[in-house]
Amino acid sequence: EQARSSEGLERARLAKHTLTAPYDAVVVSRRHELGTALGPGEPVFTVMDPTSVWIAAYVDEAAAGPLQVGQPARIRLRSLPGRSFAGRVARIDVESDRVSEERRVAVAFDAPPASLHLGEQAEVEIEVARLPQALLAPAVLLSEDGEGHAIAWTLEAGRLARRRLATGHRLLDGRVEVGGGLPDGTQVVAGPATGLREGRRAKAEGAGARP
Repeated sequence: EQARSSEGLERARLAKHTLTAPYDAVVVSRRHELGTALGPGEPVFTVMDPTSVWIAAYVDEAAAGPLQVGQPARIRLRSLPGRSFAGRVARIDVESDRVSEERRVAVAFDAPPASLHLGEQAEVEIEVARLPQALLAPAVLLSEDGEGHAIAWTLEAGRLARRRLATGHRLLDGRVEVGGGLPDGTQVVAGPATGLREGRRAKAEGAGARP
């Protein structure tokens, strides 16, 4: 009985000197070598859970308005440029960076790759909306007023006009959704705005003349 009690005491002492990870983890770094004297609370290993790795994406405040937690995303790692991984928005920081004017967004993998490297650069595309049918115009042709509207030169009944258009989502290829203010049959002028004036006669280039 005494021997069993002594064994239990030694096991309890040994447990105090055994480092156990709180979850299935991968060792990122070892801070000390064997035999090093440690102070109370001093870290020995840095570990990570590969299934909980997030991508830190920085989104310009001008494009961050439609972001919501749970939106789908595509992740491309710099080390694997030919592949993309599905993900979702896991968190949106409440505070923006006052210097870069960006909002930090945490994007989680749906199924992380087998090999992950912390600190690697990544590119993230977040799907904020789907447009089954939309009228799109190149952003370079519009002069946005900052209030959800833009001014564009249009061709209406053979004459040039300026229209104030309601704008919506901006696509990655530089086009903007035009949500209203453009009558049927109206065309947006794709040429330079220099030399244009309202009421001037013009024709679409496909019709044999240049506006």
